[in-house]
Amino acid sequence: MMKTVITAILLALLAACQSTPELEEDGRYVRLATVVDIHEFTEVERKQAQANRPGDTHVGMGIGVGVGSGGSFGGISLGIGSSSGDRRDSRKQPPQVAEGANRITVQPLGSTERVEVMSYGHHKMGDCVKVLAGHPSEFPRFFELKPGERCE
Repeated sequence: MMKTVITAILLALLAACQSTPELEEDGRYVRLATVVDIHEFTEVERKQAQANRPGDTHVGMGIGVGVGSGGSFGGISLGIGSSSGDRRDSRKQPPQVAEGANRITVQPLGSTERVEVMSYGHHKMGDCVKVLAGHPSEFPRFFELKPGERCE
């Protein structure tokens, strides 16, 4: 009985994960846009950002519980870990001024909206870009244009 319930839950989760579009392909939040302004931060601003950023120490904790069936042993595990330094997952962290990012303002096609994106990329005024904006849990960022995508 328990194995059937767990299997059903895992299959439902797998189906949900497969039906979710890739972030880059989600038309609700990814649009073509034109670069309308670029703010390159000065060295003084970058040093100030470095001085003001929080510490680079991270601590995490995890708990696992295992239950056996058919007379086997169940168990519990507890893990604690920490890290320090510049080990950041760039996909989960927005670009930082202290690390060389610039603020690029873009205007999505067919819109008067302006979107500010922090980026390490090098863009020029008028460049066509693919931007993620307005997502409820992701920071604004650029994606590579696919062949044939252009702002016309």
